[in-house]
Amino acid sequence: MFIKVKFLQLGVMAVFSYVHAVEPKMWLFIVSGLLLFISMGITILLKVKKFEDIWYQSRALAESCKTLTWRYITCSELFEKSLSAENAKKIFVDRIRSIVDEVKDLTSKLNSKTLNLPIVTSKMKEVRTLSTNERKKLFVEKRINDQKNRYSTRVEFNQKRHNFWFWVIFTFQFLSIVAIVYLIKTPNSNWNFVGLFTTISALSWLQLKRHQELKEAYTTATQELNFIVELSENVKTDIELSKFVLDSENAISREHTLWVAQRRK
Repeated sequence: MFIKVKFLQLGVMAVFSYVHAVEPKMWLFIVSGLLLFISMGITILLKVKKFEDIWYQSRALAESCKTLTWRYITCSELFEKSLSAENAKKIFVDRIRSIVDEVKDLTSKLNSKTLNLPIVTSKMKEVRTLSTNERKKLFVEKRINDQKNRYSTRVEFNQKRHNFWFWVIFTFQFLSIVAIVYLIKTPNSNWNFVGLFTTISALSWLQLKRHQELKEAYTTATQELNFIVELSENVKTDIELSKFVLDSENAISREHTLWVAQRRK
């Protein structure tokens, strides 16, 4: 965000690049100074509060716990049905603890009421007792289909944002051309908006590119899950279900990795 403020500062300076009077230049210095002060404040705030790091760590923690939970209740790898209920629960709790230990900085940020909830619920234990086909059906409906619906929503959202930023770019590029024509016809003009319009276009292009890449990532993840679901009819045994769950969770994990990479750009 503070980088965008600095870009805006450059754009404002560009507007006055042809100004020769003292008074307008004073306004330039005041506006630029205020924008620089704001960007410095945002930089310090982000450094101290670490909002972005907290958000990414929280998302990673949630995704890891969700993946582990689905593996546990479907009796997938590490939590096979051949294990006793006590052993499977112990392994699950130990894995959850190791995940949480990796992000100890988040402890103070988590909701205390949520932390007091049971790690292994009665419903989770109940699902483990279901037949292979019932567990598979539950996983497809509540995990894969839910993810596919979420991905579809995100694809639509990012497509709309992509279209929005495309028209922003087009508009300000057109205005840049108009500004250039104006300067050609009035070379002695004290105003030059070309820098501002091109700066906004450049920033908009970065947003367009990010939404395009996110849309492609969600589309790819949806297609991959579609292929995996088509193979669900072949899942008959616990071993096949275990592989099916792992393949599905790996596809979801890849989407999350791509999402983080795009968000951090």
